[in-house]
Amino acid sequence: MKQTVNNGEKMSKYLSRKIKFISVFAMAAVVFIHAYNCKDLFLTPTTRISEGLNFTAMFEYFFSNEMFRFAVPLFFMISGFLFFFKYQNTRECYLYKLKKRFRSLLLPYLIWCLLSGILMTVLSNIELFKGLDIVKEKAFDLPHFFMYFLSPAAFPLWYMQQLMIFVLLAPILCFLIEKSKGVILIPIGVLWLCDLSFIINSQGLFYFCAGAALAIFGKSRNITKRDDRMVTLFMSITWVALSLSNTFIAASAGNNAFMTVIMLVLYKVNEVVGLIAIWMIFDHIAKRITDKKGFLLASAHIFIVYVLHEPFMHIAFELGLAQNASPLSHLILYIFLPISIMAACIMVGMIIRKLFRPVYRLMTGWRG
Repeated sequence: MKQTVNNGEKMSKYLSRKIKFISVFAMAAVVFIHAYNCKDLFLTPTTRISEGLNFTAMFEYFFSNEMFRFAVPLFFMISGFLFFFKYQNTRECYLYKLKKRFRSLLLPYLIWCLLSGILMTVLSNIELFKGLDIVKEKAFDLPHFFMYFLSPAAFPLWYMQQLMIFVLLAPILCFLIEKSKGVILIPIGVLWLCDLSFIINSQGLFYFCAGAALAIFGKSRNITKRDDRMVTLFMSITWVALSLSNTFIAASAGNNAFMTVIMLVLYKVNEVVGLIAIWMIFDHIAKRITDKKGFLLASAHIFIVYVLHEPFMHIAFELGLAQNASPLSHLILYIFLPISIMAACIMVGMIIRKLFRPVYRLMTGWRG
């Protein structure tokens, strides 16, 4: 007998639009996360600001490593929810889902790994670019070309890597979530809280399973419109306060173990608070933005922004920032380069879709 793990509810038009348009904000946040251009380029939950109490570094850290960190968890949660919405834990349903994800995940992943690998190979043979850190790190010689598929030059593709793993594990995840009534989220949450990952990213697994649980237990009605302005205001203020607190700790605290634990806990709490806050904030602004032509245009090309903004943004930063560039130069590039990159990606997406629609559909997994 087929086992339906969703309670037969239909996704409301409002929830569908909400997911679509909030993803645009999340994608912009991801671009700004990657736009951090101060000394500590690779940010983690416990990264200290090497420049100390420096306005530019703290401004960028506040947004890139605190306020905007809701984005990746949100994408994982949405992915888990959409995969398991109307999911039946049967062989037929699973194979159907695999077939769809082959088209929407695996094919685009392979295409963009290949394209970004070719780009790195070409740049490594051009005098202007071959000395750049991103090129030296990501350019492989021909015998090791397969590494582009394991460690893509377009490094945000790690997200698709993880999604493909979760999709393969879907029957097991579904069984564990349903049989445990969601309690399995507790040990997975401990791994996420402790920032423990091996092959499988604990953050991605936790939020993917959280989204799956919402779909499996038919809770989408609980994540639709909530018009409680006071709760939204409280969550938003808490989000900003936690982000400010962790930013000042990162700039002023030493590297002792106690402060590392404090930063990690604040970061994880802020991640959840930010996700809830942005979800609730959208309810109060949705009517004003969802029908705007510019927003509709951005939402149609969100995947192109995702796959194209890196490594181009890192290349632009390395070319645009001299070794002794002033903090003001860093700040100006931090604000304007991501906006320019996103606009350029959307324009490229528009051109490809208009001139080569079949190619565009293949490259984007039939999105947009």
